[in-house]
Amino acid sequence: MKRLFITMLFACAAVVAFAQNSLLRQRMEIAEIETGEDNIHLQVFYMDDESPRMYYLSLGDLGIGVEIVQVHFDPIYELFIPLGNTLDDAIDKMTEIQGYYKQPRLWSTEITGNFAVAYPSQDPITVTVTSRRLLTTRILEFCIPADDLDRATHISRMDFTSLLNAVKLYRKIHPNEK
Repeated sequence: MKRLFITMLFACAAVVAFAQNSLLRQRMEIAEIETGEDNIHLQVFYMDDESPRMYYLSLGDLGIGVEIVQVHFDPIYELFIPLGNTLDDAIDKMTEIQGYYKQPRLWSTEITGNFAVAYPSQDPITVTVTSRRLLTTRILEFCIPADDLDRATHISRMDFTSLLNAVKLYRKIHPNEK
């Protein structure tokens, strides 16, 4: 009896360990840039279960604060920017965003994004993108405006260009992927 109980317990554990969970969706990563000193984590990916396929830019977690001063304490929520249905659309949208770095200081525009846990949701929000300059560095501020404190992240031109180059390299390596 004891042996049968232990065998059934191991069988149940194996079934639970390999069961498919529809709540956990899988990101199919295309490119990723992570810097330790600035706590920047950028990623281009698509969701494996979406039809039609949609590519996203993850700008990582956002800080809370004003202007350049941000406090990062929420590692769960991420800001996602939809890039398009094909890899070429994603590269075109990222090239457009890269052009924002050439705009004058404090120039801003609005783009569509969403702020969600772990993977993009269907709730679009307006994200304000502002061109900023710090000494010799050009940065873009991606901000979700609020009444008192804004949620924002700051991405340097070098980090964004590295991510775009990684996506273009992925495109060359996988020419048949749409």
